[in-house]
This record gives sequence, structure tokens and C-alpha cells, in this order.
Amino acid sequence: MDLEVEFVDSAFRHGYEPEDFFEVSDGRTLKVRSRRGLKDVYEIHGRNFAGDYLHIAYRRVKSKAIVFHMRRMASREKEMFRRWK
Repeated sequence: MDLEVEFVDSAFRHGYEPEDFFEVSDGRTLKVRSRRGLKDVYEIHGRNFAGDYLHIAYRRVKSKAIVFHMRRMASREKEMFRRWK
């Protein structure tokens, strides 16, 4: 990711760390606009080096990505990611 990255406390609620975000970003990811229709919010689906399937949400503000959510993918999301891959 070419943007400066900032994390808010809620991003770590599910036990993931900043390294997990960067690991997912370095791999093959599916990036989509917010499914809830939120402006400037994107969702990334991918895998970290440990093999966890992660769903990451961030808000883009100018040249910065503010990561506010990282969690393990739900089974439907994982299925969608595997089909896409």
C-alpha cells in the first residue's frame, strides 16, 4: 500500500497486530468499497503469513489509510475470497 498507515485502538480488538495488516497488504488481496456504502471506506480480504484469512476495514483520508477494523473472515467471506482467488 502506497499510503501512510495509521491504526486506531479498535483495529486490535480481535487480537491482530499492525504486522498482520502489512502481511496481508503484501500478498494477494481482494479490495472492495464498503459493503455498507460508507464514503471513503474500503475492505481488504487476504491472508497473513500465519495463514489466517483476514477482513480489514480502513478509511482513506487524503494520503493516509486509517485502519479501524481487523478480524478473521466469516465463512461466507472466506468462500468468496477463495472463489475470487
